[in-house]
Amino acid sequence: MPEKDYSHRDVLDKLGLKPGQAVRVVGGGDKALLARAREKAGRAPVRAGLADVVLYWPRGAGEITARLAELRGALVENGGIWVFTAKRGQRSASGMDYLNQADLIPLGLAAGLVDNKTCSVSDTESAMRFVIRKKDRRA
Repeated sequence: MPEKDYSHRDVLDKLGLKPGQAVRVVGGGDKALLARAREKAGRAPVRAGLADVVLYWPRGAGEITARLAELRGALVENGGIWVFTAKRGQRSASGMDYLNQADLIPLGLAAGLVDNKTCSVSDTESAMRFVIRKKDRRA
């Protein structure tokens, strides 16, 4: 079965952003992307309460597990946390150097989350989505 090509899709569609969603932003993301995300959601990012989508730009690998565990508690049961990282040889919008996405998986597991999607965000960044396992969601 051939691989599907999603390169033509808009990054906001890749991230699954929809009108009306509560979006939380953590860290210093790309300003243009954040402005477009706000426009797509039709509302300002949330600072408190539950979020449908979290856009998270870590400053370093050492903070990721603790931050994901914290954000897990502020996420709707079927929501997702996107962790943005630099592509090889690049720097992320938060200034973090490249981190192999395979190294993110155990960091998410340690926070009680599982990865279920990755996407190319720009020429310099990729993102991996973490979600609460279905078996760990409330009925």
